[in-house]
Amino acid sequence: MEEEKATPYPLWTEDIFDVVCESTTDYGKPIVYQGTTITNALKDYYTFSTNREKIEVLKWIVAQPYFTELRRLSTAENKIYTLYTNQYNEILKTGETPNNLQIAQKFVANGYDVFLLANPHNTKSADFIIRQKNKLFYVEGKTSSGGSALSVRLREGAQQSEIIAVNFSNYPKFHELLTFIKRAFEGNSTLRAIVLFKKARMITISCKLLKAPNGENIFYKVWNLKK
Repeated sequence: MEEEKATPYPLWTEDIFDVVCESTTDYGKPIVYQGTTITNALKDYYTFSTNREKIEVLKWIVAQPYFTELRRLSTAENKIYTLYTNQYNEILKTGETPNNLQIAQKFVANGYDVFLLANPHNTKSADFIIRQKNKLFYVEGKTSSGGSALSVRLREGAQQSEIIAVNFSNYPKFHELLTFIKRAFEGNSTLRAIVLFKKARMITISCKLLKAPNGENIFYKVWNLKK
């Protein structure tokens, strides 16, 4: 990779998330989604074609009274909410932390609230709704050991959400990572962003970034930061 002056990383991170969830007020009269159950709301999410409609579904879901705080893994600033507090508490007593909870903790460490979603039987769904201030994002979580497994995880995740969050049990080589991410965007026109967790650090990649001048070099430098 050639050494070139790069745009500071946080600037394009924020920009990527801004284009994923558009404000409902930008399009005139707001839509008010009227759901029945969370399962049906998740089904409805996939029938809508605009961000405006999809955000209304997410707003309805997080407003439901069935969510309770998972206090063991929340912080004073940001919370993890779940429909099954007792179940998770029992799991955590064994000292095990399921993959999706590890991802949720990393979102919390980066300033997001996380709503853990159930996987309805025979229904396509993603794992999380994450919230930062008044913005909501629907996210599929994947854990990868790197190598060809990452390609499979990204392909699966792109069928479930416009945003995929990947936590690594083993970090891939950069050229493999870049190849699999580019392949995921090329093969899935609805995929908007891929969030990579390198330890607690959150790195967000979009197709727009990779196609931009010096985009691959920016990604390379950010991925290899030592902090």
